[in-house]
Amino acid sequence: MRLRILTPLLLAVTMIASGQKPATLSLQYDLSRFRGYDGSVYTEVYYSFDVTSLAYAPNGGAFKGEAVASVWFKRSSDDSVAARQAWRIPFSVPDQAMLKESRSYTDLAGFLLKPELYRMYIVVYDLNAPSVRDSVSVLVDVQQIPDGRTSLSDVELAVSIVPAERDSSNRFYKNTFEVRPNPAKLYGQHQPVLFYYLEAYNLSAGASPTYLTKAVVTNAVGKEVVSHEKAKRRANESNVEVGFVKVNSLRSGSYTFTYSIIDSAENLRVSSSKRFFIYNPSLPVDTLVNPSANTVDATEYATMSEEELDREFEQSRYVASANELERYKKLKGVDGKRKALYEFWSLRDEDKATPMNETKQEYFRRVAYANQQYRAGTRDGWRTDRGRVYVLYGTPSEVERHANEIDSKPYEIWYYNSIQGGVIFVFGDRTGFSDYVLLHSTHRNELRDDNWLRQVQSN
Repeated sequence: MRLRILTPLLLAVTMIASGQKPATLSLQYDLSRFRGYDGSVYTEVYYSFDVTSLAYAPNGGAFKGEAVASVWFKRSSDDSVAARQAWRIPFSVPDQAMLKESRSYTDLAGFLLKPELYRMYIVVYDLNAPSVRDSVSVLVDVQQIPDGRTSLSDVELAVSIVPAERDSSNRFYKNTFEVRPNPAKLYGQHQPVLFYYLEAYNLSAGASPTYLTKAVVTNAVGKEVVSHEKAKRRANESNVEVGFVKVNSLRSGSYTFTYSIIDSAENLRVSSSKRFFIYNPSLPVDTLVNPSANTVDATEYATMSEEELDREFEQSRYVASANELERYKKLKGVDGKRKALYEFWSLRDEDKATPMNETKQEYFRRVAYANQQYRAGTRDGWRTDRGRVYVLYGTPSEVERHANEIDSKPYEIWYYNSIQGGVIFVFGDRTGFSDYVLLHSTHRNELRDDNWLRQVQSN
């Protein structure tokens, strides 16, 4: 087990975007696959968690806490362990005032893997309070980087990329750059610039001397909202592609970044994409045509397409009545839908004295967070059971995770202490594909099954 001794401000500790301290370690992750050697694929795993959720105790004039992190890959073919790393991460702060606001620690681990389908596990827990833990279990398809034709690595999304001298002690150093990853893939209010890193291979396979690169950001309905193009020469067999995109003008929601190499002479186009999320709570006010006007034409709905309107109403369905759902279904044309959405959220605006609809703002903040945290397969996070519960009821008071128990499939228990005198929600991953479904709840309006444990017991 490796030991990494770090202070919370030494490596990559940043303020969490919401500014509110979460109830758990709030583990976030991402990964990127690059060309290795001898047919292997170099796979980088990026992760972050909330260091202020650890237990700190006075020690030598400071306050110290410690986390234990581990990452491992199991082959899906026979469930054998292909690679594993584990390490301890000590933290030290001079006073407890630094622990009052959430701070996210970011790091990475690298693995050389043979092309195969794996299940990746990430587990982080508090060494001094082992019940404080968080974990991730996902399928990872490690595919061979093709030889003989131009190809791209995965996109690594970052919070910063700067030129750097080679430094073996800097785990973020990569090909003359220091690349600080963004495992949360969250941008906007607190991170207005998206930085990207990827690698291009087999460029000499093309006959034409130049090629075109294109960096594009598309919104949730596939509409391009940002596009940059640049011509490059085929000077080397491989190349590092780095750049940035300003995203401070994008509304909160889910987006996709795509980087492409295009050579029309060779009839070539290869692309690499990654989803990310924007949280810009102040933007709806900035986009008002006339903030003082109380009409649909003075709101952000005036510029939204019919697809965007339909998507927003679909995401709003958890707080819509049956009559509202039925009425919207019967609407034809963009004007009627704009009016319906405007009236829908106006009715739910609890403080009409302010220009911002705080109720709507909080609702779509939860939708964006659910998409980021609870995506399952091809389903957006807000459509999953955990996403629905989070959107409706907000951050749980406590989350109890059971991810690696011998006699049961993974399950989670969410506690809400301020709802109906205290309620719980139990979610289980019955399929083993990280799709947690609601098994039981003590909330009076939710599914109840007091014998839920039998649903997650191993056969």
